[in-house]
Amino acid sequence: MRRLSFGAFFAMKTALLALMCLLALAGPGQAVKPPTVPPKAVSAAQDAAKARLAEARAKVAAQSAEAARLGRELAALEAARDAEARRLAALTAALWPVRAESLAGAAQAEDWAEADRRFVWTRSLIEAAGASRLAFEAAAAKAKAGRLARDDAALRLLAGRKEADVAFAAAVAGRLRELEAASSPPGRGDEAALAEALDAAAAPDDGAAGEASTGEEGAAGPAVFTPPPGGLAWPSQGRVALPFAPSGRDARQGLVLAVPEGSPVVAAADGRVVFTGTLRGLGRVLILAHDDRCHTVYACLSETSLAVGEVVPRQGTLGRSGYCNQTRAPGVYFELRFREKALNPAEWLAVRR
Repeated sequence: MRRLSFGAFFAMKTALLALMCLLALAGPGQAVKPPTVPPKAVSAAQDAAKARLAEARAKVAAQSAEAARLGRELAALEAARDAEARRLAALTAALWPVRAESLAGAAQAEDWAEADRRFVWTRSLIEAAGASRLAFEAAAAKAKAGRLARDDAALRLLAGRKEADVAFAAAVAGRLRELEAASSPPGRGDEAALAEALDAAAAPDDGAAGEASTGEEGAAGPAVFTPPPGGLAWPSQGRVALPFAPSGRDARQGLVLAVPEGSPVVAAADGRVVFTGTLRGLGRVLILAHDDRCHTVYACLSETSLAVGEVVPRQGTLGRSGYCNQTRAPGVYFELRFREKALNPAEWLAVRR
């Protein structure tokens, strides 16, 4: 075996010492530690996200009002078209006996006076029918144009709602990052952080609007929550382990269903995915947006394959249940929010059969 010379051994030892020094200077965790974002930068980003959300919601409110106006105009145009159609049908029915007599070769009137009266009457019917046909065609053209305008407004409203969904997700995620960057008060868990993030996404005038509104749908949407026909679908088949408790020592903005781990979790109503993420005390969290500023929150999920922007039908699969920290057992956490304010889900879920 060939022995190393003293010079080669000294060079190898020097290189090894240099490598150890470099590793010591780099530190054990600095290679994988992400850069720390200053709290001021996080707060500024959150303010920008809330501004985009407010702008998107204002656009949706204007588009919704425009779509409703065009819908009313279309209904009036279609009513006018149908009235002209009925008038034209009545005139055509009155003219048919005259045409039938002509085809059958019926005898002519006995005198010129009777023939003249019949001629005048027939001509007036024909003129009225021609005018009615022109009026019907004009009304039909207006109704067609109104339908196209309404459909175009509906497409713009759909695009606006998608934009608002993206802004909502950014506002919630930004508030969660802001809470992580700040010092957390003692005893505040991830459930409280999620509730605070959702509250932060509420419009500033929601409280006043709820008190002043008479329940009719305005520019910002209805002031009273209206469930879908038949009520909301149960997210999973299980008993209520922890009920809704908005105040008290163990405040809870939703309820917990006790179900075996891996049970299917489904959507309570038709909706769009606006947030997915993981929180330490809630596991995987998924939020669906429904029409008229309604959201449902599903947490303690073990898995989900949905992404922001996907559309889910009522009782469509969202994922699987996992471990629920609130009960220290398998389960699903569920919230119902209207204008970002928590409601008792048990009052709106469909009756089990």
